[in-house]
Amino acid sequence: MSNPLLDKDLIFLNKDVKNYEEIFELLGHAMIEKSYAKDTYIHGLKDRESQYPTGVPVNPIGVAIPHTDASYVNESKIGVMTLKESVPFGVMGTDGEQVDVRIVILLGLSDSGTHLKALQSVIELIQSESFIKDMLELETEEDALNLLNNQLLSKLEEEVK
Repeated sequence: MSNPLLDKDLIFLNKDVKNYEEIFELLGHAMIEKSYAKDTYIHGLKDRESQYPTGVPVNPIGVAIPHTDASYVNESKIGVMTLKESVPFGVMGTDGEQVDVRIVILLGLSDSGTHLKALQSVIELIQSESFIKDMLELETEEDALNLLNNQLLSKLEEEVK
């Protein structure tokens, strides 16, 4: 079962990166290469992250939900990256707090109206320890697609058309 929000080329498992800039480069280039996002997308992600951090502390590790203004996005997609080692992200809604992140769920949404609802759905889902555990145990892109289809997209389908 395929979902228009998912693309196997936007799933990166067990990556070895040093910081969130590298994460944005990898996910951002994948979005740009497939023409899902404009050439300025990576700059938009980094710019937004520096002003409004996207790290969320959940059990047992942190999750980041980077996103940027819809004007950088041509076609709505969700990207996912799991990390070998955690990378520090600023905590969403705080002033300078940090969280060690091992899962990144990139929201590339072309409609700003659905952005907040999608963000709320993802935040709700990552509160589930079993979802986090399942994400960290993913071994193939197919496993990731199945998990996201079953868990995340059922929540998002109504909001992101």
